[in-house]
Amino acid sequence: MVKRLPVTVITGFLGAGKTTLLRQLLQRSGQRLAVMVNEFGSVGLDGDLIRSCGFCPEDEVEGRLVELNNGCLCCTVQDDFLPTMQRLLQRADQLDGIVVETSGLALPRPLLQALDWPEIRNQVHVNGVVTLVDGEALAAGSPVADREALERQRQEDPSLDHITAIDELFQDQLQAADLVLISRADRLQPDQLTALLGELEPKVRRGTALLPVAKGEIDTAVVL
Repeated sequence: MVKRLPVTVITGFLGAGKTTLLRQLLQRSGQRLAVMVNEFGSVGLDGDLIRSCGFCPEDEVEGRLVELNNGCLCCTVQDDFLPTMQRLLQRADQLDGIVVETSGLALPRPLLQALDWPEIRNQVHVNGVVTLVDGEALAAGSPVADREALERQRQEDPSLDHITAIDELFQDQLQAADLVLISRADRLQPDQLTALLGELEPKVRRGTALLPVAKGEIDTAVVL
């Protein structure tokens, strides 16, 4: 019987806390995870932060951490996502799961559709989509803290084939989510957090959990 690896997709805007969460998962889950990081425009910073967290022996890092910097992953699924997933699946017997950290511009649905492609669908199953929301920024009126940085990332990406308004992209991230984590919740007053939960609840699918987190700290079993 072929082992089907669980794939967890972590999405959210630039600066929402995706890499902080990912480091927590790698360090605390006790699972042998492979990681795919889509970090176009961030000059390898996310990959360096993950590589330095000591989540696996040094001689395994190259096989378990893949940095995709050719552009927004949902726009390069055939060129980047599929062959990378196939390469990771060659080591399936040495892994407990795969985590994909998207760029701040990615639409989650194309990745989910790609996981159902005939080449890999019998080897993986979607564990879930986790959307990070910057609670501090949203409470201040915007789903992204630094719109200029996000726009620079958009302009620097030659492969980007969707020009999606920030609010629409945010709605797509929420609608695709199985779990929404509200980051920087420790910087919010109780009434702000209550208002935020009330704002987000109608925008997610029924049954989607909304959990406040601080510094990426969460029971890893909830995510994985």
